[in-house]
Amino acid sequence: MSLLRSKIATSFYFLSGGGSLALWAVHIPLIQEKVGVDYSALGLLLMISGLGGFLAMQIAGWMVDHIGARTTTTLGGITIALSLLGPAFASSPFWLGLAIFGIGFGLSAVDVPMNAAALQVERANKKPIFTFFHLFWSLGGLLGAGIGFVTIGAGFTQEQTLVVACIVLAALSILLSGWLLPNEPVANSDDKVANKASSKANRRVLGFVILAGLMSASGALIEGVAQDWSALYLSDIQGVSVSLAAWGLATFNIGMILGRIFIDRIVERLGRGFVIRWGSLLAAGAIFGQAFSNSFELSLLLWALLGLGISGVVPQLFAAASEIGESSHSGRNMAKVVGITYAGGLAGPSIIGLLTNFFPLNIAIGWGVLLGLFVFLAYKKLENLPK
Repeated sequence: MSLLRSKIATSFYFLSGGGSLALWAVHIPLIQEKVGVDYSALGLLLMISGLGGFLAMQIAGWMVDHIGARTTTTLGGITIALSLLGPAFASSPFWLGLAIFGIGFGLSAVDVPMNAAALQVERANKKPIFTFFHLFWSLGGLLGAGIGFVTIGAGFTQEQTLVVACIVLAALSILLSGWLLPNEPVANSDDKVANKASSKANRRVLGFVILAGLMSASGALIEGVAQDWSALYLSDIQGVSVSLAAWGLATFNIGMILGRIFIDRIVERLGRGFVIRWGSLLAAGAIFGQAFSNSFELSLLLWALLGLGISGVVPQLFAAASEIGESSHSGRNMAKVVGITYAGGLAGPSIIGLLTNFFPLNIAIGWGVLLGLFVFLAYKKLENLPK
């Protein structure tokens, strides 16, 4: 029963992270209008979230190793809930930048420990289940986008919606924390000689950690194309209403959900490399198609295909990263990979914002094609990662 409860609790934190990100994303057009910033300025502000994310991940990684995933995940769940208050009340570019920093910090604060908690459950479960938890991130994204569609269409403001979401998510984070598996700190802070030896051994695999991080960051950047720009793409390029534009993110998450239902079985039969390589290639093709899409319906199909293709790439890269280096540094190694992922993934939309100074939005998002090709080609190097 305790293992079942831990699965439910861990799934919730993934749901909470994905839902919070989607709720923020679908409200971006309204927040942009309220604050009065253009695409370029918004892109620069979005870069700040990467700084908050990277800082939070280093803190969370240390806490996972020295305190444990249970406590760190609980605190992360509360942090991401509270971070929704920032964009809810942002009234100027300065406060929006601070709010975006908070969103990045909150997302990262829950991401590292919930992945560590998921690996802990997988070990206790004795069979692959890691990607299953990432399915709930996508379900959270779909739920958040759906709530945004309903509340925006009904005339609710972002202040009303995001404040209620904050209260509900924070309360559930506290209530479900007791269902997580007990803390399992792995760092032996009392033995300085052993700590020094393990740190030295771990530094030898730093290059592999960085490689995994760069590939995972590329996958997250591709996800960011949909998370941060799908609503603006559909409202500005396809000319639909803000409430209808929320369905771009919804269909993307539907594709993610469908992919993640079957990812563990595909990995078992065809291997991790199949999911990483061909998934990234399908995602690149979907982004390429958006440049030529001439209808709302076709664009929705392409967003869904993007979600389907990219659904297993980042989780499988995280799984690979968890096996790198010393076990005493597993949390910090994962934090580095996830940190690189989010520093790129959360800062990446700013590049699209800057590209809109020279190209229309449907062309600017096309740099995701290059990222997909990079992941496809770089996997051969990843196969040489130490186990």
